[in-house]
Amino acid sequence: NQLIPADFSTKCTVNVDEFKRETRIAAIFARDGSGIIRLQIQNSPGQLTVSARADEIGDNEGKIDAKVEGESSKIAFNSRYLQDVLGVLGGEVALEMTSASSQGVFRPVDGAKDYVHVVMPMFVQW
Repeated sequence: NQLIPADFSTKCTVNVDEFKRETRIAAIFARDGSGIIRLQIQNSPGQLTVSARADEIGDNEGKIDAKVEGESSKIAFNSRYLQDVLGVLGGEVALEMTSASSQGVFRPVDGAKDYVHVVMPMFVQW
């Protein structure tokens, strides 16, 4: 319980299937770029941008419509950890966070209300 923040400054709710698809594509690029997938959350319009960068291949960027509460934010995760979380979820998932350097909390919107998955972020140059 100490690892899970009581409040958040940004909450982003997206469709798991779309998020999973964009994450799989970004993971191909992330493999050559330290395994880092960057997430940018914009509240106007409500959108989640999934991106990865590989020096020899190039950049990838995918956009997903999202319901965003709070302020716009950025965070980066290891591609394998992000795919592990999305692989066990269905329907919609909410990503809650307070800053780019604090943990991301994933919760299913419908289904198992007591399921919580915490992923620590990676530090990156934006």
